[in-house]
Amino acid sequence: MSATSTAPYYYSYVLDAATAVIGSLLIYSGVVGTFIDPLRWAKFFGLPTATPENAVLFPSATGRNLGAGIFVWILTLLGERKVLGIFLLCWTWAGIADTKILYEHPHGQSQWMHIRNILILLVLGPLLIRSATA
Repeated sequence: MSATSTAPYYYSYVLDAATAVIGSLLIYSGVVGTFIDPLRWAKFFGLPTATPENAVLFPSATGRNLGAGIFVWILTLLGERKVLGIFLLCWTWAGIADTKILYEHPHGQSQWMHIRNILILLVLGPLLIRSATA
């Protein structure tokens, strides 16, 4: 008997919902941080002293989120859980890099928000991979 046959029937829906939320949040942060209000988003990210002059490159960080969010949604809609799980595990490095930036910035904040996100991906990634191979 496979692992998924003993799992509750809603297991796959929970995984799909979780990845849809992650994809949506990545797209939202990408749109706001790249096109609407990069300065406000830089401050939400954890850089409270950001100014228009030093936040000029921030859209590059949120632009990657936009691309990642679209990729997550495509894989979710295609039911490619194994590839999606691998991608989310790889994506933890974006969170690790973001956390490093915030720890090294003299006024960096929100490190725990990024660490929480890393932990979510480290749990969800293997669950997705296992659900695809079970």
